[in-house]
Amino acid sequence: MTGQTPTGRDDGAAAREERNLLYSACRWIAALILVQYGFAKLFGAQFTVLDSELDKPMGTVSGFWLTWYYFGYSPIFGNLLALLQIGLGLALAFRRTALLGAAGTAPLLGGISVLNLSYGIALDALVVSLIGAGCAGYVLWRHRRELKAVFWDDRAASGARPRWVRAVLVVLLLAVPASCSYYVANYNNRAPTALDGTWEVTAGDFRPPGLPGPAERAYFEHNRAHQLVLRSGWTWQTHHFEVDPAARAIGVWRTWLRKDEQLLSGRYDLTGDRLVITATDPASGRPLRWELRRVPPGQLRRSL
Repeated sequence: MTGQTPTGRDDGAAAREERNLLYSACRWIAALILVQYGFAKLFGAQFTVLDSELDKPMGTVSGFWLTWYYFGYSPIFGNLLALLQIGLGLALAFRRTALLGAAGTAPLLGGISVLNLSYGIALDALVVSLIGAGCAGYVLWRHRRELKAVFWDDRAASGARPRWVRAVLVVLLLAVPASCSYYVANYNNRAPTALDGTWEVTAGDFRPPGLPGPAERAYFEHNRAHQLVLRSGWTWQTHHFEVDPAARAIGVWRTWLRKDEQLLSGRYDLTGDRLVITATDPASGRPLRWELRRVPPGQLRRSL
């Protein structure tokens, strides 16, 4: 005899409802992850490489940046992969095409998980890809009978939402990740300044503590807001910088995204590809004059 829940429904119906809720949750979680990945590539939040990393010998590049450079080398590949991810995410959003979406999503996110683990990509990225692969795997498990029929139509789908509800959810699925990725790419990762780019030091010396010698190159990173990288020999230091274009003021601090120990405070004069910084060392109080010349991107890649 079948037992009943306190609401009067039998245990079998309650279990089926619970499985359907889990099924829907897994579909939308995997879809959201994929669409987020896709828009991140289209808007430049992924596969962008820092000038300071391009200027390093390959043997000193970490697995993360090596992977990022490889996948970002071809815009065609990156954009096609982005469209594939968005397409699979949209397929997961509809019950009729959920099996097709899950069949592509599970191996794709599984492969990304292996890549994240093998190349030392950030732990949070590994966790997200594993969650997405697990959700897609569960969707495939729920469609195991259809899989035997070689991905044929899902005749077991029932209880579909009204069309307007599905339309709203799909719009949100596209709009939320798109707006988030656009914000990250253009306002969080980037805060463009006139100094963005790579500069060769032609006169003067600026040597923050820990740098083996005076800085030879300065990278005002375009793809990392407020990040200044200094190079001396084969040593790189990462610092925080801010400029005030109206007052032509510049400040440099020890730790990126923190205004902790100030290393430099002064003014800058930018004329074409020539940059002159006149400042004061906050620690010693001594005056500092720093002259730099902008390095063209093509020359940057040939300079090692």
